Order: sequence, then structure tokens, then C-alpha cells
Amino acid sequence: MIDYIIANQIYLLYIAFIMLSVGMIKEHNLFADVYVYLTKAFKSKRLIVALMSAFSGILPIPGRVTTSAGLLDTMAPDKGSKGREKYGIVDYLSTHHYYLWSPLEKTVIVPMGALGLTYGALMGMLAPMLVVSLALIVGYIFLMVKEEDVVIREFDSELKISRITRGLVPFLAAIGGVIYGAKPEWCFGALTLYYMLLTMTWDYKKLLSYINWNVIVSVFIIIALSNFARGYTDEIKGALETTIFDTQSIVGWISLSLVSFGASFILGSSGRFVALAVLLSAVYGAEYFVWFFAVEFAGYLMSPMHKCAAIGMTYFGTPFRRYASVLGLWGVSVMTAAGWFTFV
Repeated sequence: MIDYIIANQIYLLYIAFIMLSVGMIKEHNLFADVYVYLTKAFKSKRLIVALMSAFSGILPIPGRVTTSAGLLDTMAPDKGSKGREKYGIVDYLSTHHYYLWSPLEKTVIVPMGALGLTYGALMGMLAPMLVVSLALIVGYIFLMVKEEDVVIREFDSELKISRITRGLVPFLAAIGGVIYGAKPEWCFGALTLYYMLLTMTWDYKKLLSYINWNVIVSVFIIIALSNFARGYTDEIKGALETTIFDTQSIVGWISLSLVSFGASFILGSSGRFVALAVLLSAVYGAEYFVWFFAVEFAGYLMSPMHKCAAIGMTYFGTPFRRYASVLGLWGVSVMTAAGWFTFV
């Protein structure tokens, strides 16, 4: 029992260090020169958000939704301000298209190995889902996020490279360390200590004020619940292997799709959703892989065991109904694209 509760909770330390670092970045305008440069290079603040979210979304690091949330928080309105809740969706969307195309992600590597596909062949299969996903991301940022929802804090009209070196480069170095394989909590723990030295922030009350405890508690609970759910992965896989649906009928396909969606919804894991998709493809035929991938991906996106939504809901104050509507639209879109690819 205790193992299920404490397993993987080191992730909370990583989140806390991100919050501490971002708190000092915002209070002391450590990224101001970067924004001065970006506002001179690009007139649209929404484009800057798109570029920053795209950068954070492709980072091949664990827990990139947390790092992305930190980056976007430096441009989001303050807590309680109108428009802040939209950043939870931007954070989520920008960090989850990765599963559809990255050659470093297991959701791409596993199907390539299991189905004997080249990367190009797999991308040809997943392309319809990727296209609708990118269209949704770009559309949301430019249609739902307004220019006034983006806060670029004023600091100094004069761009100084030395301040970028002191402020941004260490942040990128911490990300680089995680990409290289170092533990995230160590990399961002060191970054937090560096920013404390740089800003001379030693007041523990001030530091604790940077931490959003609702996020910490929510993620703690979700990780614990996820550990319990994942403890029964073998039983779920076994049930799918032994349950044969009549796929010659529409009812059979709907029943199979609902069960597979439910399994992914319960597990809330990218590694397990792709494993289920590959398993079902082995049972029912590789020609249905794209459909199974889309169904499992949709279940994963909307899973209550998926901590990314909880981070946005508590970090940015994004209401559940906004997540439900956007992620529901994303799920329906990828399944529609996959259905067209598979059955038409």
C-alpha cells in the first residue's frame, strides 16, 4: 500500500523547484531582455506565446508540461486575472502533440519496432492525426488567446546580452541537463539555488509563497491513484487479449473501441496507451493500428489519472469544463481523422 502512495513522488520536488525558479524570474524580471528582443522581432504577442509553447512542447524531457508551465507563466497574467486560465490549455496542447511524431518518444518507437515500420512509414500513417492536432493548437492560440491576455513585463528598452546570460542561459542549461539524462530535481534544484544567489532571495516565507500548494497536493493524489491503476495493467491487457469482439459489425467495433478507450482512460499513461494500441493491432490486424492509436490517445488525453490537466487546473486556474471541451474536441478530431484513414 505505502509503495503505491510514495512511488514516483520525487516528481513533486521537480515541480516545486520549477515554481521557485519561475517565482524569482517573474519578481526580478530575469527574462525581460529576452522578451524585449522577441517583441522587437515579432509584433504579435500571441506569436511569441506560440513560439515559446512550441519550444517547450518539443523538449525531450520528462515532465515537460511542468517546464512549459513555468515558461508560459512568465508571460501569463497574474493569479486571478482575466485570461490566465487559457494558459492551462496552451500548456497542455503544446506538450502533447509530441506523442504523435517525436522519434525519441516511446509512442513512436514502440509501434516502429512492433509493426516493423520505418519512421517515415509511421509518420505517413499518423499524419492525419498530427495535422488536425497542430491545427487545433495554432487555432486555439490565435483565436482564443487575445493580445491583451499576454503580459510582457516592462524592464528596460535597452537590450543587454549580459542579463540574458545571467537570466536565461542557466534556465536553458538546466533543461539541457535533463535532456542529457540528469535527474530533473537535481538540475532544477541547482537552478533554484543559482537564482537565490543571483537575486539574494533568502527569506523562506518569500520562497514558500512562490509554491502553489494546490498543485502539489493535486499531483500527489493523482500520482498515487495512477500507481494503483498501473498495478493492474496486466489484468487489463489480459482481459483485452481474451475478449474477442465481433468486428464484422458496427456494434462490435463500437464496443471494442469503448473498452479500449476505457482502459487507456483508467491507466492515464502514454507508455501503456501505445502498448494497448499495439496489442489490439496484433489481435485484430495491423491495418487497424491507426484507429486503435487514436482511440487510446483520446482516452489518455482525458484520463483523470493524467497529472498534466491537474497541473493546469491548479497552476493557471483553468476550469475543468474548459479542459473537457478542448480535449474532447481534440479526441474527437484525432478519432475522426483516424477513422477516415482506416475505414474510408
